[in-house]
Amino acid sequence: MAPLEWQALYCRVHRTTLPPDMVPSLRQAIRWIATLGGYLNRRHDPPPGATLIWRGFLALHEITEMFRILNSGP
Repeated sequence: MAPLEWQALYCRVHRTTLPPDMVPSLRQAIRWIATLGGYLNRRHDPPPGATLIWRGFLALHEITEMFRILNSGP
């Protein structure tokens, strides 16, 4: 995952404009991506499947493009 992608993902999930310095773990990033795809992450839910992760990646692509545009400056 490119730095711009995980930063955009973090900012979207946490509703902030400042990404952290540390890269999230792969497990955490997959959960966040699945959340974008509709995963509810309840205590008794099974792990996210391919469909939810795919939907999340589609959303992440758009979020990353917007993040890039907004952070590119004038």
